[in-house]
Amino acid sequence: MTLLLVLPTRLSAFFLTRTGVCIQGPRLIGQRQSDAVSVGQLRMSVQASGSEESRNRRQLLFTMLTAASGASVGPAASRAEQPNKALKMLDAMEDWSNVEILKPPTDDRDYLAYVLRNGLKVVICSDPTSIEAGAAIDVHVGACSDPIEVPGLAHFNEHMLFLGTKKYPKEDSFEEFLSANGGASNAYTASEDTVYHFTLQAEADAKLEEGLDRFGSFFTSPLFTASATGRELNAIESENAKNLQSDNFRIYQIEKGRQNSAHPHSKFFTGNKATLLDNTKREGLDLRNELITFYNKYYSANQMTLAVVGPQPIDTLKRMVEKGFGGIPNRNVSQPEKAWQGIIAPYGGTSVIPSFGHVVKVVPVQDLRQISVTWPIIYRGDADRNDALLIKQANYAAHLIGHEGPGSLLSYLKKQGWVNSVTASSESELSDFETFEVTIGLTKRGLDYMDNIVEAVFSYIKMIRNKGIPRFVFFEVLQLEELQWRFSSKREVSGYVQSLATSLQKYPPSLCVAGRRLALTEGEGKLEGSSSPRSAFSSESQFDYTRKRCEEFSDYLTVDNAMVTVMAKSFQGQTNQKEKWYGTDFRVDPIPVATLNKWRSCADVKQLGIDFPKSNPFIPSEEGLSIKYPPVPFDRFKKRSFEERMTHIPPPAVIRDDGTNGRWTVYYKPDNRFGQPKAFLVFQLLNNKVFSSAKNAALANFYEFCISDKLGEYAYDAELAGLTYDVRVVPRGVRLTFGGYSDKLQKFATYVSRKISIDSADILPSNHAEFERYKDIISRTYAAFDVKQPYAHCASFSLLAMTPSTFDYSNQEMRKATDEASLEDLRLYVSSVWSSGKGLALVQGNLFEEEALSLVTTIDKALRFKSIESDEFPPELTPLPLPPISSTSMPTKLAISEPNPENSNSASYIVIQDLSEDPKDHVMIELVASIVSEKFYEELRTKQQLGYIVSSGIRSLGKSRFLGFIVQSSVAKNDKLTSEILKYLDNVRPKLLEKLPKGDLAVYVKSLIDRKTEPDKQLATEVTRNWGEIGSGRLQFDRIQQEIGALLDVTKDDLLEFWDRIYVNDGRRVLATEMVPRVGLASTASPPRTTGYSEAGVDPQGDGPVLGIDDIVTFRTERQILS
Repeated sequence: MTLLLVLPTRLSAFFLTRTGVCIQGPRLIGQRQSDAVSVGQLRMSVQASGSEESRNRRQLLFTMLTAASGASVGPAASRAEQPNKALKMLDAMEDWSNVEILKPPTDDRDYLAYVLRNGLKVVICSDPTSIEAGAAIDVHVGACSDPIEVPGLAHFNEHMLFLGTKKYPKEDSFEEFLSANGGASNAYTASEDTVYHFTLQAEADAKLEEGLDRFGSFFTSPLFTASATGRELNAIESENAKNLQSDNFRIYQIEKGRQNSAHPHSKFFTGNKATLLDNTKREGLDLRNELITFYNKYYSANQMTLAVVGPQPIDTLKRMVEKGFGGIPNRNVSQPEKAWQGIIAPYGGTSVIPSFGHVVKVVPVQDLRQISVTWPIIYRGDADRNDALLIKQANYAAHLIGHEGPGSLLSYLKKQGWVNSVTASSESELSDFETFEVTIGLTKRGLDYMDNIVEAVFSYIKMIRNKGIPRFVFFEVLQLEELQWRFSSKREVSGYVQSLATSLQKYPPSLCVAGRRLALTEGEGKLEGSSSPRSAFSSESQFDYTRKRCEEFSDYLTVDNAMVTVMAKSFQGQTNQKEKWYGTDFRVDPIPVATLNKWRSCADVKQLGIDFPKSNPFIPSEEGLSIKYPPVPFDRFKKRSFEERMTHIPPPAVIRDDGTNGRWTVYYKPDNRFGQPKAFLVFQLLNNKVFSSAKNAALANFYEFCISDKLGEYAYDAELAGLTYDVRVVPRGVRLTFGGYSDKLQKFATYVSRKISIDSADILPSNHAEFERYKDIISRTYAAFDVKQPYAHCASFSLLAMTPSTFDYSNQEMRKATDEASLEDLRLYVSSVWSSGKGLALVQGNLFEEEALSLVTTIDKALRFKSIESDEFPPELTPLPLPPISSTSMPTKLAISEPNPENSNSASYIVIQDLSEDPKDHVMIELVASIVSEKFYEELRTKQQLGYIVSSGIRSLGKSRFLGFIVQSSVAKNDKLTSEILKYLDNVRPKLLEKLPKGDLAVYVKSLIDRKTEPDKQLATEVTRNWGEIGSGRLQFDRIQQEIGALLDVTKDDLLEFWDRIYVNDGRRVLATEMVPRVGLASTASPPRTTGYSEAGVDPQGDGPVLGIDDIVTFRTERQILS
C-alpha cells in the first residue's frame, strides 16, 4: 500500500508494495553480479510521445538514479461551451450491452463491459491460455478529497481496508489466502483516485470466486476497528519518514506549493501522526469516525470501476462479479472533483511559493543538477479534458521538444557543453488541469548558462508556434503509436487489471483497452470505432481536428505561463526558506524583466542550428512486418493437461559450433508462438579481463556512457521505431543485445556493432572536457548511493559480502577508480574490450536460420576478436560461503553507520544462505518463502508495527539461492529489529511448518507449480530464460520441468528437514546486516568501521563474527580462500 504521486519523470520512481520493494529504473552502475539479460532490457516499450520510457530512462541515468500569479494563457475560452459528446457516455450510458471493446489485432482474449444494478462499471476479460487471474477496483476519490482538518485521510483509509471486514474479520486473512495461492495484493492513493488490486493462481473456479468475494468485502463492510486504526497510524508515520529524504516527494511538494493554496491538489497527501492524530485531537475529532465518514461519503458503487481478468469464460466471470460486488452500496454520490472543478483555479490566487515570473532554486538530497520549465494547462470545461485524453496533443509537443536526433534541442544544447539530457512530457493530470514539463539535466558548466538554456527551449516552442508542426510529423507519430497497438504483447495480469480499471474511469467503455491510442476523436463526440491499425489518420477531418488542438496546446507554452525550477547542490548555503512537510531548503528569486523579455524575443532556431526532425528511416515497411513462422494453431479454450505443462518448450538449436576453442557457439530459435515480426539478438564475448578490477569496472562505465552518448542521435529514431540495443560489460565479458522489428534489425545491428568495436574511436570523448563531463555524471551516480534508503543499503552490503571480488566492487572502490580514471586509460581499455574471447550468441524470433547465420557473420566481422583457449574462459559465479555457526549462536553481523546522516530510519536484513545447487532444494526454499512471507509481514508490520517496509523473499546468486528478511523502521533501533526477525525465524518450525496441514502444503505446492507453468506472455520472456541457460553455461532448458518434478515429491518431512538444515541445525549460514541511523528515535552510537576481524580469530562454536564496513574486504578475501 502506498501513496502514488504523479512524480516528475526526471527522478527515478519507486513504489512500495505490501510484501516487498519494487525499484523502477535503469541498473545502478556497478551492480553486475549476473550475466543474465532481463526481460526489462529486452522488452520494447517505445512511446510515440518522443519514446517516453526510453527518454525517461536516459534522463534518470543522467540525473542519477536510484531527480508572480495570474491566469493561464491559452486559446479562447469559448471552447468551454462546446458539447462534450465523447465522454458523456461515461455518465449517461447505463446499458453497455452493445458496446464493442476495441482491442489490438493480436489480442485473442474476450472482453465484456457492463454496469451492475448498483451502478458499478465493470470490464471483464477472459484469457483461457493463462492460469493467473486478477482484479482491480478504481474508487474515484483520492487525496484531493482529504478534509482540510485531516491531511492524509484518503491514504489512511486505503491502508485500513486491508485490515479486516465483517465477513472476513481476521486481519491479513486476505493476504494469507493470496499467499497460499501464489498471489499478492496492493493499493495506491492518487490525487483523484484510489486503486486496489490483487492477483492469484486461479485455474480452479472456487479460488477466484473466493478471492473476488474477499476483495469485494473491502467495499461493503470494512471494520475500521479501533485497535487496527491505532496501530496502522504507525505504518503511515513510518511511510512518511521513509519519504522525507526522497527527492521525488520533496520536489513534488515544492511544485504543489506553487499552486493556488485553495486548490486541493496543493495539499500534503501522505499524512503522518501529526496530521492524522495530533491535529484531530486538537480539533476535537475522532479519527476512526473521520475514517468511517470519509468511507461512507465517497465509497459508492457509482463512483467505482472494476476490472477482472481470469481464465474462466465470460459468463462464469460475470456470475462471480455479481456475487462478489453486487452488494456494494450505491450512495449516488457525485464526482468529488465537482467540489472544485471550475470553481477554484488551480493556479493564481494565493500560493505558498510564487508561481509565475519567479525561479525556485532547490537543494536536492542527491547531487542533482537540472532545470525544469513547467506550464499548467487549465481545462476550461469537459471538452478540453476529453481532448487531452482522446487526442493527446501533449504527445506531439513532447515528441518534438524531447527529440534526441540531429538538429534537436538536445543536440544544440549538448554541443554548447551545457546539458546532458532533455525530456518533455505531460506530468500531473487531473480533472481540471494538467502540466507539461521540459526537464534538462545540466553539466557543471550549464549552471552558468541557465538563462540561455531556457531561451533555447522557448526558441524551439516559437518554431512550433510560428511554423506549425509539419504534416509528416503528425502522421509519423500516429504510425509509431499504431505500430505498437498492432503488435501489442500481453501484459502481466497485475498491471493489466489496474490499467483497465483506471481506463474505465477516464474513457468510454469501448476504449478501455484502446485509450492509449492517439487521435481517438475528430470532435463533436465522434469516437474512433475501429480496432484496425492505422497508417494514417482515419479522415482528413480527424487530422485537422488533431492539428487544431495541437496549435491551441502550443499557445499555453508561453513565458508568462511558465514556472522555472532549478535543482543543484551548489545552492546549499544560499537558500532562505524551508518547505513545511519535507524540510527542503529552497529560495525564490524574481526573474529579471530583462530576462523575461529576452525569452519572449528568443533567438530564431536558424541561428541555433535547430530544426524539426527528419523522417524516421527505421519505421518498418509493410513487407518487412510479415510473419515468417505463423504461430502453431491451438485450442485456446482447452485447458492444458498436466502432461502438457510438463512438456518443456523446445529449446534453441545450435546452428554454428566452432568447437570449445573456436570463435562462436550460436543458438537459434524461430518464433512460432507469439506471431510478431520481432527478433532478439544476444551476443556475448567471454573474457576474464574486462571486469577484472575496480579500475576496469569503472572504465567499463565510461565505455557504456560513451556509446550511449555518441550513438544517441543515430539510435534515437531506431528506438522510436521499436529497435533497441544494449552494450553491457559484465563480470564474464561484454554483452551486446539487440531487439525489435526484424525488418531493419540487421542494418541497425551492423552499424552499432562497428561503432562500438572497429570504429570505437568515433565514440570516445573527443577531448578532456568531454571526458570530464562523463566523469561528473558517473561520479554523481555513485554518490547517489549514499542517499538511498537504508533497506537498499542493507541489501547492497549483504550481497557484496557474499559475492566474489571480481564479480562486484564496493561503492567506495568504484568512486575511487572513477576519480582516478583518465582519458588515456579509457582509450587503452576500449582497444582491449573486443580484442579476444569466446563468442556466444542467441538469435530468436522472426528470422530464418540463414538470416541468423548471416547476422552472426556480420557481427563477427565487426568485432574482429581473437579466439581464446578454454582455460582462459572466465569462471562462473560461485557465492562466498558465510561462516557456519551453531544452532544456538548469533549470526555473522555486519553493522554499518547509515551513509546519509539525515536519514532517521534503521534497517536490519537477515540472510539465510543455502549453497545447494540441487533443483529440489531450489523449490524447497521457494516453498518456505511462500509459507513464511505473509506471517512475517503480519507479525512485524501489522501487529508489532516495527516499520512500513517489512519484506521477505528469495534471490539467486550464481547457481544457489538465499532467503532474506528485511525491516526498516523510524521508531525501533537495530537491536530490536534484528532480535524480532530472529525470534520470528526461531518460531518458523514450531509455529508454522510443524503445524502445516498436508492439505495446505499441497495448496502451496500447486500454487508454485501454477506459477512456474504460467505461459509466457511475451517473446522477450522466453528469450530471457533461454539466455539465462546459455550465458551461465548450465544449458538446462528444461529447468522448470525439473523443478516441478522435484516439487511433486516434496513431503512435509522434506520441508522440515530442509529448514533444519539451513536454519535450525549446527552449520547454518546466516548474516545480519544493520544500517544504524545517526539521528532520530531509532539512532544509536555509530558502529566501529572495523572490529579487527580475522578468520583466524573466529570461534567455530561461538557466535558469528562481527564486522564493520572496513572489514568487508578482508572478509570476502578470506571467504574466497575457504570456498
